Amino acid sequence: MSNLAADLELWMTNLPQSLRTTPLIYLAIPGSHDSGTFDISPASDVAPDAEPILQILSVLGCVVKEILTQWSLTQYYTIRQQLYRGIRYFDFRIATKKSKDLFYFVHGLYSEEVIVELEEIKDFLEQHPKEIVILDCQHFYGLETYDHKRFVHLLGTVFGEKLLPYSSDMKNITLDSMSEDQRQVIVIYRESPPGVVNPFWPSQSFPNPWGDKIVASNLIDYLNEQLKLRDYSLGYVSQCILTPSASYILRHLCSNLYSKCFLPLEEKKYEWLNSQTPGPTGINIVISDFVDHGDDQFPRTVVNLNEKLLDSNQNLSNA
Repeated sequence: MSNLAADLELWMTNLPQSLRTTPLIYLAIPGSHDSGTFDISPASDVAPDAEPILQILSVLGCVVKEILTQWSLTQYYTIRQQLYRGIRYFDFRIATKKSKDLFYFVHGLYSEEVIVELEEIKDFLEQHPKEIVILDCQHFYGLETYDHKRFVHLLGTVFGEKLLPYSSDMKNITLDSMSEDQRQVIVIYRESPPGVVNPFWPSQSFPNPWGDKIVASNLIDYLNEQLKLRDYSLGYVSQCILTPSASYILRHLCSNLYSKCFLPLEEKKYEWLNSQTPGPTGINIVISDFVDHGDDQFPRTVVNLNEKLLDSNQNLSNA
């Protein structure tokens, strides 16, 4: 059996031709949850997406912000490191700051400036012309219409002709077709503010049902139930993550997301992943916290699921 994940930096480039001509929505693609949280620290400001009770507690000082950090951090890798480790789908939560025109990644606390990471992605793509990325602008906090217009303009300025315009015929989009057209970026824009025109992909093109579960077995049941409902003419995101509520965090103030939500899911996550098959009736994008864990076990596992498409000898290009 081949090892499609032997070189995560170039895994899309190195796929067999039959997979490079397979619809993108039928490939197994690894993604990161809350991709931009790596820069969060106790020195970070509390972000507008933080639970109200946590925002109130934050006035108590650095001890509380230390706790917030432990529950807000979902990735240790920078965006650049994630790219080189095979991550090709990125989950962005974006906010502004009062009196500043900049955009920031957020998850309870403020993280890195968005523009810095967009430039990192652009640089990677210029050096890897047969790799593509999916940037999911999933949540916006505190943005007015004017801010959305600025952000849409920013994305267009950074990526330019690399952006793939929206098309409702997703079965005709393949890695090869994107490479031939020199397109490398799909931007999903999950808000439609009035008066803002953008060429990006609407939320319905990549459904991403959220389980909101804290028990691993319940999450796996949810992932299976939702996958049965998948529309196979569209992309699809399986969120393989456990989610703590504010009350759960308050009951476990001395712990962290890694110990309470990431590690307890690991065994069942890989049991579930290894039972999956991409293709016209299977998974597409799968996201996880802490994608660095276990020597990049998560991206390696997801990428190698595409071997099942080779084994099945399916003519996926005509599915």
